[in-house]
Amino acid sequence: MYRVIKDYFRLFLYNTFIFLFLITPKFIMEKFLRFLAFLAYKLNKKHLKVARANLDLVYKDSISKDRKEEIIYNSYKSLVFNMYEFIENQTISKEELLSKANILNKEIIEKAFQDNRKIIYMTAHYGGWEITLPYIALMFGDIAVVNRRMDNPHIQKKYEIARSKNRITMLEKETAAKGMLKAFKENKSVAIVIDQHIGSGIEVEFLAQKAYATDSTSRLALKFGAIIIPIFTVNNGFRDWTIKVCEPIDVKTFDFKTDDKVKELTQIQNDIVSKQIFDKPDFWLWQHKRFKKFHKNIYKK
Repeated sequence: MYRVIKDYFRLFLYNTFIFLFLITPKFIMEKFLRFLAFLAYKLNKKHLKVARANLDLVYKDSISKDRKEEIIYNSYKSLVFNMYEFIENQTISKEELLSKANILNKEIIEKAFQDNRKIIYMTAHYGGWEITLPYIALMFGDIAVVNRRMDNPHIQKKYEIARSKNRITMLEKETAAKGMLKAFKENKSVAIVIDQHIGSGIEVEFLAQKAYATDSTSRLALKFGAIIIPIFTVNNGFRDWTIKVCEPIDVKTFDFKTDDKVKELTQIQNDIVSKQIFDKPDFWLWQHKRFKKFHKNIYKK
């Protein structure tokens, strides 16, 4: 009974929070979100420590301490703007959602559809991932995406309904493999975020550091002859994004250098994510323990 009451109370808080966000004038909301990012940067000591450890590991002394702090603050700002997208995109029209972003190289996706290819969108916790997939789904067609189920079943249900409105199907991690196979059979595209820490997987270099990475994208692409299309979204300001579609990896024509195609393909994807982060590090989620499998000690300092 206590669990039920707690779930409904959290649902009430969630609905109240969303209502207040949506009725607040946009110019006030932008200032509030910037303040929220500043507050998180100043007060969120636990994750601030993780971000600093990651930046020290990756960059060492190649950039200044001030630049590292700037990256962390900008990462928080990008994160809160991204979370606002999660809230607002549940309620607005297709036209309004599409108006908040411009897309570069969309002809890559158009050609994949013209060639009747199965598509895997490969992305990361980078910039505006909460606008990336709704935008791509509304513009090009349904997407199935792997996501962790929320603890509160009522909020999970609202989340699923909001996602389906934007032509996104949620797949639970525990049954993701079957879900992705089913998605391809239903002529949906699949989206996978590959930059999170996992306890096991394929050892790769990520941001020039040893880490484990998921090989699910590689195995799926090889099994179905799918084309992997990397996508990253950078923030230009409040409700203003640029979605960049990168050169695809076509497993049908790719010149593999080794016999272990799964490992090679997994490394290539992590190289693509790493390059994007090195090019514009301010938009990546530095606040998670990406390297704890091989560099556990950096998070204990």
